[in-house]
Amino acid sequence: MLFLDHGLVSTLLSILSLSCVFCLCGGKKQVDFDLHNHLLNPKRYNPAIIPTCGKDDNVTVKIGVALRDIVEVVEKQQIIRVKVWVRLRWKDCMLQWDPLLFQNKTELVVPYSEIWIPDITLYEGISDEENMPGMRDYRASISSTGNVMYNFPTILTITCRITVTYFPFDHQVCKLKLGSWIYSGKYIDLENLWEKVDVSNFLTHNEWDVVDTLAKKNNIFYICCPDPYPDITFHIHLKRKPIFYTITIIFPGFLINILTFMGFVLPPFSEEKITLHITVLLSTTVFLLLVQDKLPSSSEGFPFLAAYFAVSMGLVCISCVFSAIVMYLYYRIPEEHHIPWLVRYIFLDKLREILCVKGEKALNDESVVQITDIRSVKTGESLSQTKCVEIHSGSEYRIEPGHSLSMEGEIPEYAEDSNHRHQSCGNERHITNEWKLFSNVLDRFFMSVYLCLTIANNVVFFSIINNYDGKDIPLQ
Repeated sequence: MLFLDHGLVSTLLSILSLSCVFCLCGGKKQVDFDLHNHLLNPKRYNPAIIPTCGKDDNVTVKIGVALRDIVEVVEKQQIIRVKVWVRLRWKDCMLQWDPLLFQNKTELVVPYSEIWIPDITLYEGISDEENMPGMRDYRASISSTGNVMYNFPTILTITCRITVTYFPFDHQVCKLKLGSWIYSGKYIDLENLWEKVDVSNFLTHNEWDVVDTLAKKNNIFYICCPDPYPDITFHIHLKRKPIFYTITIIFPGFLINILTFMGFVLPPFSEEKITLHITVLLSTTVFLLLVQDKLPSSSEGFPFLAAYFAVSMGLVCISCVFSAIVMYLYYRIPEEHHIPWLVRYIFLDKLREILCVKGEKALNDESVVQITDIRSVKTGESLSQTKCVEIHSGSEYRIEPGHSLSMEGEIPEYAEDSNHRHQSCGNERHITNEWKLFSNVLDRFFMSVYLCLTIANNVVFFSIINNYDGKDIPLQ
């Protein structure tokens, strides 16, 4: 009986196991090599020729698209860049084999250039290099039944008509039209893999949401050719997320319009009244330019947001005119102009009470200093009514050259025409107060008109924008 060393037995078993592994690996590689040479033998297969085995048969290519990401949407140029996964399926009758002859091998992966692949083209592509970048850089999978599966990722740059009417609450529908460029429907028939675009692997975008998708087949006859050219058009319905533009454009513009009311709050004699309105006008113009820079120039649809700022600019211009009218009336010379009785009745008697504008104190009030007459020291003549009005209406006394006060600090009084002078001075004071009161009432009235117009502008704009759901844009 022969006894073997235990260590020698272990070594022999290890060598035997490694030999089996190498034999299996080598056999597998040999099978792949033999299958590759069998299928792609230049004597029986040419990748440049469409694989039609029957007399009238054509190749049916199934196309599917999976949306991975929205790279960017350039509204100004009306283009969109999307990252997609294109999936092609077809049957090549020249790439069939019996798995029993190749150790039950049912699948083979080959490079793009070694087999026939349909020339699927993006019709709306505007890339400077190629419409579907990277299409030739990947490999295809072949099954023993001749079914070929070719998947590849790519970034597509396409034209997309941007509708800017409801910006930034807008909806957009962009189309990916895929089809063969040279083969008509006589040679290649197209079908869609799914009824929709695959969005299961879509990355959440910071500005756009995908609302709905659709894949539709079309057969189009072109003037150049008698046969129809089929294509698969993928429709992608996008909805913009408006929160960014609401905070940065709409809300600041709304606050600037509110600042216009401060111009009406300022008193008529304030020099900053019109300056404030002009500053608001310039600010509104800046926001209108921001909207113009973001959106394309379109003659078919004007953005409601731009219309909102344009109307706001018009209202601010009207407020400037209102303030100019108020200031002009406030500084009217009373002895040269009188308020018509109808204007006095409407504004000073009726409208003043409605708008809650308080009048000035009467001249015969005990708290008001009464000056009966002022005469010149040198000549002894009474001063004109203009000087009298100036002293009564001003807060400080002015001593003109040639005039002076008495030794006791009182203004000399001459009794001859005191009642007449007092009557005249009181009338002019009354006229002056009426013009100021009229300007205050008119200022309050203009503020009410501007308030109504501004509220109407905001209500119309926000009601149109908030109620828009994009149903007017057909998906097909």
